[in-house]
Amino acid sequence: MLFNIVTVAGYVLGAGLAAYAALLFLSNRSAIKGDHDAAPLLFLIRDGAVTDANFAGGHALVHIDGPDAAIDRLRLLLTRGFDNPGRLIAPPDSEGDITAESRDGRLQATRHVVGESIRLKLRQIVDGTPSSDDIHVQRAIESELETLRANTAAAPFLLWRQNADGEITWANRAYMTAIETSQGAPHKVWPLPTLFPSLRTTALSRDGQRISLHDANGHDEAWYDCHVAPVGPDLLCTAIPADEAVRSENRRREFTQTLTKTFAELATGLAIFDRERRLVLFNPALLDLTNLPSDFLTSKPSLVGFLDRLRENRVMPEPRDYRSWRTSIAELEAAAADGTYSETWSLPDGQTYHVTGRPHPDGAVALLFEDISAEMSLTRRFRAELERSQAIIDAMDDAVAAFSAAGRLALTNRAYRDLWGDDGADGLVGREIGDVMRRWHALSQPSPAWGDFRDYAQRSHDREEWTANVTMLDGRHLACRFVPQKGGETLAIFRVQTSSPVEVRFRHAV
Repeated sequence: MLFNIVTVAGYVLGAGLAAYAALLFLSNRSAIKGDHDAAPLLFLIRDGAVTDANFAGGHALVHIDGPDAAIDRLRLLLTRGFDNPGRLIAPPDSEGDITAESRDGRLQATRHVVGESIRLKLRQIVDGTPSSDDIHVQRAIESELETLRANTAAAPFLLWRQNADGEITWANRAYMTAIETSQGAPHKVWPLPTLFPSLRTTALSRDGQRISLHDANGHDEAWYDCHVAPVGPDLLCTAIPADEAVRSENRRREFTQTLTKTFAELATGLAIFDRERRLVLFNPALLDLTNLPSDFLTSKPSLVGFLDRLRENRVMPEPRDYRSWRTSIAELEAAAADGTYSETWSLPDGQTYHVTGRPHPDGAVALLFEDISAEMSLTRRFRAELERSQAIIDAMDDAVAAFSAAGRLALTNRAYRDLWGDDGADGLVGREIGDVMRRWHALSQPSPAWGDFRDYAQRSHDREEWTANVTMLDGRHLACRFVPQKGGETLAIFRVQTSSPVEVRFRHAV
């Protein structure tokens, strides 16, 4: 878009200068309609000021935008057509009579020193008799010139033209306003100062340069995106306000720095890929977890290249073959983009990583690497302890059932499952105490012990160990023992007796 603005501005300014030149000569020819020579522009200069001019000369100066002083307008007019125009209006004591031809060969300037004054004449070299259509052409050009002048004056960006020596030969209203802001007062002397001395005039218009300006106090900073485009022997320069773009970039940079500092403290490895699937952000934890060199990560590798390097470093599960590897990469990318990728990677060296994929705005994807080796090791040890504990209680002759503080069956052994008729090791685990009670009621003769146990297991305090005797439907006698545990848990132990409770009590009495 910036390049288009520069190009359009070049066309506008170039067309404006061409229209002005044509208007200048057509005006002269119309003013002397019937003569064979076009009316020249005559100026009388004394003490560095234009003291007089003929009608054509005054008309030419009136239509030059920019400086207020007539001598500065004349200098600007000469700069557009002649090389080293300062010689033509230099003081009489520094230069004598001069005759010069314009760069395009269509104008001749004659300087004649008369005492302390200078008589300057500009005349058209091209011969010819004015045609009857000149007045219509002149009016069309005047209309076009006014339109172009209004367009450049209303442009919100700075626009100026400078010659090969760097001297500004034309500037729009926005440039003049910028000078006033920079210097604290309007600039009424020509040539105009250069606001952007660091602008590289050899750069193409597509290669923008961001340059800042300060106000007269050197405080407030204004940023511009500057462009340069050749227009004939001169350069057309534009400076488009870029304050909002700079503020946006600063906010984004500060936000990125904040994220980077935050991510640097995380133990989880983070890799963010943009919509082109290039690595654009990572944290130090990723280096530690993947053992990838920092120069590789800073080179912005692709997602495929990143994962391929992980495979080479044996930091991801080894695929069966290359085809399955490529398939897994495609599936990983698709799942990460949907936010559904979550896998546990068991690495050859025994480490375990939990890898998740998360979508981000603008099509970006984030991969998070979490080392869960210690957690997995603890889980395996805990599972081994559970299996060992289960094996121990399974070897017991007594039937054992443990209830949680919430009243759910948490643990049973083989003897319990044989006693109460459940085949699976975890078939009863997790059931509510009410469901367990109904099973006990169904397989035993009526007994108040079951209701008492239900109330006992649901209390959280004032509990003591107690016992009860129950008879099964098949005639077996059970000695029941109920023991409170820490945290509100309850242990129920059942022992099958070979004698009836009465016989047992009789033997104990004897």
